[in-house]
Formats: sequence, structure tokens, C-alpha cells
Amino acid sequence: MDSHAETRPSAVLSPDQHVLHGGRRATFLHMSRGEAVIRYWGESHAIAVPPETLVLPPRRARRLSTSAADEPTTRGLTA
Repeated sequence: MDSHAETRPSAVLSPDQHVLHGGRRATFLHMSRGEAVIRYWGESHAIAVPPETLVLPPRRARRLSTSAADEPTTRGLTA
């Protein structure tokens, strides 16, 4: 398993959510008979796996948009 991945309860899974299974990227599709149905990226066939084997990938830090140093941060109203 990827040591950088976070393990979170499977209760937070939603359709089309990106997950990792055995270190491979996949998309969670739905639950069926207690199994998580996923599709590995680049493949067309869905498979059922135990939900506890899924890991959510680490969240990427969002970049806050900042203005350039020479750009005004507020615009004056022009008459």
C-alpha cells in the first residue's frame, strides 16, 4: 500500500470517487452485496472488492490565488 495514502472509513465513499486499491488508481462505482464495485483507471471491466481494502488518495493542497507583487489587490472605482 502507498504510505502516503490516508485510510478513512468506507462510509464516505461516493459514486465516481477516486480510490486506491492495492496501490492502483481506481474509481469507486457503488456497493453491491457488501462489496465495493470499482473500475481500475484505463480498464473497462468493473470488479468487486472488500470495501476495507480501498484507500482514499491523499488530498492535494489547494493553491490560493494570489496577485502578483506589482498587481493592485483592489480596484478603485472610476467615475
